[in-house]
Amino acid sequence: MLAIEKSELPVNGTNPIQAMFNAVAPRYDLLNRLLSIGYDRHWRKAAVREFESVENKKYLDVATGTADIALEIAKRHPKPSQIVGMDFSISMLKLGHKKISTNHFGKGIKLIPGAAENIPLKDHTFDGAITAFGVRNFLDAKQGLREMYRILKPNGKIVVLEFSFPKKGLLNRLYRLYFEKILPLLGRIISGHKSAYSYLPASVANFPQGEAFNEILECSGFKSVSFKPLTLGIVTLYTGIKNA
Repeated sequence: MLAIEKSELPVNGTNPIQAMFNAVAPRYDLLNRLLSIGYDRHWRKAAVREFESVENKKYLDVATGTADIALEIAKRHPKPSQIVGMDFSISMLKLGHKKISTNHFGKGIKLIPGAAENIPLKDHTFDGAITAFGVRNFLDAKQGLREMYRILKPNGKIVVLEFSFPKKGLLNRLYRLYFEKILPLLGRIISGHKSAYSYLPASVANFPQGEAFNEILECSGFKSVSFKPLTLGIVTLYTGIKNA
């Protein structure tokens, strides 16, 4: 049912971002908890709640990492849900498999390797598609979003969760100090990777936010696009619908 062409999959380690995620995988979950002060769980739950009105319950989690989003979907949408998590990092997927095997919600989850720009799945297959903190890491964000549009059924919903910067002056300055100075240092110490958590604030600073990202969703084919800031604007939740 989920046909995968090996020629469509990224070669492990050929992409520097892919290699970076493979390297930090063993400490990835720990760093998420520490550096977000536990708020990452709240953000994932808020993102998955966007699927409460979705019918039929077939989901694709793009850039699934260690499968946290896929597991959250499984908890909120029990059988007959079908959940597929996809990531270009084999190291992340291995950890995701271990997590699923020890979680009684994980029976309906299938993890596959793949890149967002060339999703190795059929057209019009899923009712919902989600990516959490993944779009910034797509080699081609617009192509990745078009691929997510392709695999959605008519009236299917996309949910995108991404980092952003608070708008207010003092809060913005304080958060940038943490995000651009303190977070990279802590990340480097804990992960042992020299550049991974310097890459994070740089990628967020260059990422289109708010209305600018809504326009990209619309250019990718989605309608009824909207966004809402979470936790004082530290992250933003985007949604859109594939027209019938």
